[in-house]
Amino acid sequence: MMYARKTFLAAASGALLLGGCATVSGPRLGPELVGQNIRLVPATGEASTLAFANDGTVVSSFGQRSAKGRWFVRDEWLCFVWAGNFQECWPYAAPFARGRTVSITSDRGNVVQATLL
Repeated sequence: MMYARKTFLAAASGALLLGGCATVSGPRLGPELVGQNIRLVPATGEASTLAFANDGTVVSSFGQRSAKGRWFVRDEWLCFVWAGNFQECWPYAAPFARGRTVSITSDRGNVVQATLL
């Protein structure tokens, strides 16, 4: 009887420990972007700035023009939908750090230097 109880307690403790590990993950991606701007510089050199809103909208400003779209994070990808149906996603495994420039390549092959301002 005592052996069965110890076995049950050991198994229950292991299950709780593993369950806790399954729910603990890396940093939540996306919140550091809300209300912030990211400067993008593509190979062509024409910089743009993305402004992220809490409601999932994003505004890209470049020169005297701007475009409004939507943004979301899914499976370590930061995705944008422009003009209602053009979607482009960028690898996003870790939060952006203010002032640090990273080179990223989209799922469409576009390469940019991105800096959280």
